[in-house]
Amino acid sequence: MEQKTQPKKRGRKPGSKNKNKRATLKGSNNSSSIFTELEREIGGILGHLKKAEDLAAKEFEKIEQRHARELEKQKAKLEMSISLWKNRAKEYRKKLTTAGTRRGKVGRPPLNTTARRGRPVGSTGRKGGGRKKAGELTKRDIILSFVKKHKKPLTSRDIIDGLFPSSGENDKKRFSQGVYTTLTLMYNRGDLKKKGTMITAS
Repeated sequence: MEQKTQPKKRGRKPGSKNKNKRATLKGSNNSSSIFTELEREIGGILGHLKKAEDLAAKEFEKIEQRHARELEKQKAKLEMSISLWKNRAKEYRKKLTTAGTRRGKVGRPPLNTTARRGRPVGSTGRKGGGRKKAGELTKRDIILSFVKKHKKPLTSRDIIDGLFPSSGENDKKRFSQGVYTTLTLMYNRGDLKKKGTMITAS
């Protein structure tokens, strides 16, 4: 009689240590591909970061160079402006003063030797003030002559009342102030003597 052959059993034999080798290999391949993909993505990100850093460094360098050029321009303008104003000030001071020394220092203001002493002549004519003409009596001469003429002590009011009508002036208050000033000078010079309110010739 013919013996029937038993069909082969699929799968692991009892006691086999090879546990699903195909599945293990398949899982290993998947893990390695994931890591490879992650490495590729990380490398791309790092590359983009490096490019961004390089671009930022270049832009920052451009900005620094631009600011440096602007600062140089402003500095040059300020130096030019300061130099210009110094020269103008020096020229202006030279106009107001005498010629400078050899080192460029400004000398003293010139003396006005052509100016005449005394009060300037008014444009509308002189009334009690201004420069006296040659031979013309001064206010001091008139007061001294008036006091000697009376030969008695007089007050300042007597002198003003006696001289004002012939003075040619219209303002008595102004005329009185001039007389008081002249009397004070005459006391100091010794032309007149004053005792209390009375005035006499020396």
